[in-house]
Amino acid sequence: MSELLVLALKFAFLALLWVFILFTGAVIRSDLFGRRVPAAVAAAPVASARAQGRRNRRKGSVPTTLRITKGKQAGLTMGLGDHLKIGRSTDCQLILDDDYVSTRHARIYRSDGGYLVEDLGSTNGTYLNNERLSSPAPFTPADTLRIGRTLLVVEA
Repeated sequence: MSELLVLALKFAFLALLWVFILFTGAVIRSDLFGRRVPAAVAAAPVASARAQGRRNRRKGSVPTTLRITKGKQAGLTMGLGDHLKIGRSTDCQLILDDDYVSTRHARIYRSDGGYLVEDLGSTNGTYLNNERLSSPAPFTPADTLRIGRTLLVVEA
């Protein structure tokens, strides 16, 4: 092989190595510090909850909602459907802007006549009435759910 080809291969390998290092650094940074949630994305659950509430009022039933009582997004309300995934990832229905929340932290889902809350293997844990969840537990209007520094309640 010519010296020019060997030199070109060395530079290509070096460039790929730097791309790998930068990509790994970006993944670690997003995992440690989270992602910025644009205001339009954070406000979207409120609009959909209002629309769902209007639909339920027409049927004559009171909607079941999830309300954030403490944290960066305090006051945010969201309608509960059959299931709700909570975390920092964009594939979650409720995206929490909290450094102590995992990418996919917890989920709330409908069960026979009520809702259950389940921790999805989060690092910091999910707490129902100040007790760490180890298995799915019933979530009623009398309960307080803590995910990271955010407190949530369900309202009937």
